Amino acid sequence: MMTLLSAILSKAGGAMFTLLLVAYLGQSIGSRGSGYFYFTLALVVMLSQLLRLGLDGVLLRRASHHHSAHEHDALQRLGGDILVYLLTGGMLLLLAGSALERHAVPLLFPGESPALYRVALYSCLPFTLMWSSAALLKGIGRTALSVFIEAGSVPLLVLLLMLAQGGPAGYREAADALLQANLLAAALALALVYRYAGCRILWTGLLRRCLSLLKDAVQGVWVALSNTLIVWSPLFFLGMLATPADVGIYNAAFRVTMVVGAFSAVFRGIATPRLAGLLHRSESPVPYLKRAMSPIVVAGLLLLLVGELGFDWVFSQVGSGFETAATLAMLMLIGMLANVLFVMMETQLILADRNDLLRSNALFTAQFALPLTLLLIANFQAYGAALAFVLTNMLSRGNMLYLFNRQYDCRI
Repeated sequence: MMTLLSAILSKAGGAMFTLLLVAYLGQSIGSRGSGYFYFTLALVVMLSQLLRLGLDGVLLRRASHHHSAHEHDALQRLGGDILVYLLTGGMLLLLAGSALERHAVPLLFPGESPALYRVALYSCLPFTLMWSSAALLKGIGRTALSVFIEAGSVPLLVLLLMLAQGGPAGYREAADALLQANLLAAALALALVYRYAGCRILWTGLLRRCLSLLKDAVQGVWVALSNTLIVWSPLFFLGMLATPADVGIYNAAFRVTMVVGAFSAVFRGIATPRLAGLLHRSESPVPYLKRAMSPIVVAGLLLLLVGELGFDWVFSQVGSGFETAATLAMLMLIGMLANVLFVMMETQLILADRNDLLRSNALFTAQFALPLTLLLIANFQAYGAALAFVLTNMLSRGNMLYLFNRQYDCRI
């Protein structure tokens, strides 16, 4: 109970900073400026997914195993291996991104200087270090810390850095603050990993272990692929096909509903030690999952009622031009609740190393997500992006439920 309470408090703090940043940017730089800022952030996330592949699942599985088995030396070595692996991969990605700059900037930021592209490129490595550190902390049961790192550290730091400037700021200054925030958040996350898990670089056999991480990350890329298609591709393609103002409005709805969606990190962190223990004892996870998912359904129905009553007021505080975000948020809330409901089922498949089922679901999602997202955005802009988010989410999670029930011969 204390683990759940501390994780919820951490998430609540992160949610507050996220909403404050959305409101601050909406009022200070408007929907167009917010659109540029959050499209830059979406590009950071996409580049980070390319660098991590399926590394989050690998870290979750390996760290939980070492922690459950009290293998402290192996856990420290894992921390060191991850640091070397990401630094090496990050530098290669930075070199490739720099070489492609003159082709990428006109495509991603037409009419803009390369500044926003460079912020996204330089932010990729620290963002990845932060996110991977949170996955490792989640694997050893440090749920509250991992949740705050993922959900609250960057919004809080961006907000503080923007306020510290004192004078009027535009979206370029906000993007610079994003880069600085990612660097500071990565340093904090690495310090927490060193404190609670340890980090020791063992040069003997390092190349072999890093290649093993790469192999596992490629094999486990399917969760990252399906989640990227569902969560981030609408925002990314909206930035490519619509106006920055459309991106700003959609993102406001996305960030508000992410307050709910980010609770998936809370439940994943809480469930991981339990599911790892059941797996270690060769016990069925189905009874635990049924007990855990039932209250989420009840809470979700209550949140839909709260959203219907309160979203108009929430977006009136963001600034002028965001009125239509309330309709988008109400629609997207359904997709966010589906993510939260099925995250523990996804965690079980990751821990059990069922990459075959995860791959099947990712390919199923890809068949619908990309064409549906492009079609809806091209015709309906921000509303189409929200609708694509919900439809692909429901299809993907429904298919995962089918695969899970078939694997464990049950009905959830």
